Amino acid sequence: MMRIQNWVILIFLFAGTTISAQINNQLLENPINVKDSLQQKVLLSIQSNNFFKNNEYFGKISTGYTLMGSQLGAQFAYMPNAFVRLQAGAFFQKDFGNDTSLLVKPILSCKIQKNGYSVIFGSLEGNISHRLIEPLYNYERFISNPIENGLQIKVDKEKLWSDTWLQWERMQYPGSTFQEEFSVGHHTDFSIIKQKQWELSIPLQFLVSHKGGQIDIDTTPLKTIANAAIGFKVHFNNQREGAFIKSLSTENYYTLFNDLSPTKTLTFKQGSGLYINATAISKYDIAASVGYWNASQFLASRGGYLFQSEASIYGTPGYVQANRNLLFFRVLYARKVFNVLDVNVRFEPYYDLDAATFEYSYSVFFTYKSDFTLFNVNKRK
Repeated sequence: MMRIQNWVILIFLFAGTTISAQINNQLLENPINVKDSLQQKVLLSIQSNNFFKNNEYFGKISTGYTLMGSQLGAQFAYMPNAFVRLQAGAFFQKDFGNDTSLLVKPILSCKIQKNGYSVIFGSLEGNISHRLIEPLYNYERFISNPIENGLQIKVDKEKLWSDTWLQWERMQYPGSTFQEEFSVGHHTDFSIIKQKQWELSIPLQFLVSHKGGQIDIDTTPLKTIANAAIGFKVHFNNQREGAFIKSLSTENYYTLFNDLSPTKTLTFKQGSGLYINATAISKYDIAASVGYWNASQFLASRGGYLFQSEASIYGTPGYVQANRNLLFFRVLYARKVFNVLDVNVRFEPYYDLDAATFEYSYSVFFTYKSDFTLFNVNKRK
């Protein structure tokens, strides 16, 4: 790891120039809308996402692979009043090039929301909606693990955004031959300064994953992995009309990993990393980003593959690279087309400073989501 003095210099260099290679995925989020105008209505909710992501990687941590297919969520929803939404439906995912498999999952949710506070029981506003950084949470999980179920508490106020959740991933029963699995996460973003042009906020994130249980017959030692990140974000909105650069931002995080398992079986027991990001967004909705990742013995159960200190499921089995030293460059385009379709186009190269190798990925996402009113319960009465 670099000495702390060098880290401080780097942070201030980034904050002083085009002030996040941390990707803005908000157009890919799928919130459960609770609105006063929808009360006493029965709705049909449609969410569609078409994805193509090609990773041209050749390293031992992760080699190349391609994700391409379509997702569709269809649900019936009912709002008995302005604060509660009940919905049930199904999620479908088809991976192109696979004619024998279709993923189908039920969706059941109850959301209560009032005055910026909300509670969700059932299918969560998960994956990308947690807004975790990539070292802690691989954004590809909205493709590989699209549905999260459990309990979620959210806060969305003027100076505070918070998401706390329990995702129950695998249920066990007496005599099960496998362990139960769940994860607990939290993300708070607190704005210290929030003005029209400037915003300074402090994000705090953590994610704990657990495999264990007491009623199974699996003798595998239980496993608990904890990751955390804390840092600061600065965002500048250019108020000058017609300006080419409409916003600048920086996101900088110190990350931690700790194996909390009673019996340590992982390659490393603990580690850390520093993630520095900078982004400029033009008036044409094209963003240019640069980021730097330096980590030592860092592992994350849900993290992006490139950020790990050992080989991923796509890498060389058993390969370990304790220190990671990566420079990311990204060009992103995100825009709502024809007022209905969210389009994301990305080119994401990175340079491994230790191995002196240059690799890249590119992706395209077409996302559509909308609620349609089928009928008003009051009127039918």
